[in-house]
Amino acid sequence: MPTPIIMPKFEMSQETGTIARWLKSEGEIIAKGEAILEVETDKVTMEVESPSSGTLTGIVAQPGAVVPIGQTIAFVLKPGETAANAQPIAVSRQPAAMRVTPVAEKMAAEHGVDLARVSGSGKDGQITRTDVEALLAASGKPIATERASRNDATAQPMADSQRPPAAPAARRLAREIKLDLTRVRGSGPGGRIQSTDVLESDSAPDAIPGAARVEVSQASSAPLTPATPPPPATPPPPATSTAQPAIRRTTALSGLRKTIAHRMLASTRDAPQFSLSVDVNMARALAIVDDFKASRVADAPKVTVTVLLAKLCAWALARNPAINAACLNDSIVEYSDINIGVAVALDDGLIVPVIHHADTLSLLEIAARLGDLSERARANQLGLTDIQGGTFSISNLGMFAVDRFTAIVNPPQGAILAVGRTTKRIIADANDQPVAASISTFTVSADHRAVDGAGVGRFLGDLSQIIERPGLLL
Repeated sequence: MPTPIIMPKFEMSQETGTIARWLKSEGEIIAKGEAILEVETDKVTMEVESPSSGTLTGIVAQPGAVVPIGQTIAFVLKPGETAANAQPIAVSRQPAAMRVTPVAEKMAAEHGVDLARVSGSGKDGQITRTDVEALLAASGKPIATERASRNDATAQPMADSQRPPAAPAARRLAREIKLDLTRVRGSGPGGRIQSTDVLESDSAPDAIPGAARVEVSQASSAPLTPATPPPPATPPPPATSTAQPAIRRTTALSGLRKTIAHRMLASTRDAPQFSLSVDVNMARALAIVDDFKASRVADAPKVTVTVLLAKLCAWALARNPAINAACLNDSIVEYSDINIGVAVALDDGLIVPVIHHADTLSLLEIAARLGDLSERARANQLGLTDIQGGTFSISNLGMFAVDRFTAIVNPPQGAILAVGRTTKRIIADANDQPVAASISTFTVSADHRAVDGAGVGRFLGDLSQIIERPGLLL
């Protein structure tokens, strides 16, 4: 009996998986446990191993296909078996749980749009009319229905699908100068014809009655009259237009970006968040980083400010367990493990790999782990264990010349530290004399259900102390 290869489940909330690429080809001999394809989830890309040895056959899900969990995507034939008993289920690129508004579904059908290519921006990822129109605009297809003019108060419904989309003012002008709109190229969204397109068309008459080849307001419904030059001392009012701005590009939300959007929305909606900030003198911390940099040998882990902060945050969290906590199911849960998540910027979003048991690691061990996690994150090679189990997060934007910012709590954690760049500022020394110091602003955002302001204040006090006096670690 042929052995089916099914779409596996990697995460508790996972309902579908996307075929990233096949590592083995149809008809190729494979061994049990050998990686045969890569599957993308909302967070990571995972390899799928063959359940048995034999010949790979019956591949029904190609790269890009979205497959429900548990559905057959291929078979493995053992020696002597044939494909006659292999009955794969056809795979649709459209997720089974796809939510589409009736208007968006009708528009997609009219324009031949594959809804699996559309990323929904509505509630819970629902696909709306705007999402379909954005895809049409990005692909250069005209929107040949009255919905293309839905935002115009004077829009007229299209009686003929072959008529080019145009603004009402453009149609009125074309009728007055007896110009065939099919000979005019539109510059608006989806190729929609604007008044300026009519005026500047090569097919337009040299002398347009009442227009004198000036821009016509699309909001005006009055008939065109001959233009009269205003007095030199009174400049003409600026021309108005209802034309939408040109779109440079439209990018569908990727699985990662969509996950970030949903998680951050849920975080701000469900958790009452507050923030506290403190200015910290970074002189000694920077000196430690410089010392490691000066003595670093080839291929040794790189100790950075973020690496040092991960170590110092772990120390401060051990002293303030109320911050190493979260509110889950109406209960406050304090974690015994201290696992520091460090935000890493990617081309298509942000991911937070986790340094587990950071309080038990040396600076060099943290540097090695963070370097490895960051490299694999940018190569899209993180596993589930690399991004799960965080109890506190750090987001450092100092390298982008950001002075201070407020981060959003990363659920199911209870707090996150936002670190701005270090700049020279004038402060008073022990003798109240002005001196230049290297100062950075630290801001902790916290879930008020799990921790109060006093707890965050104590944590920031301990963190500031250990940063300004790192010898306390000894």
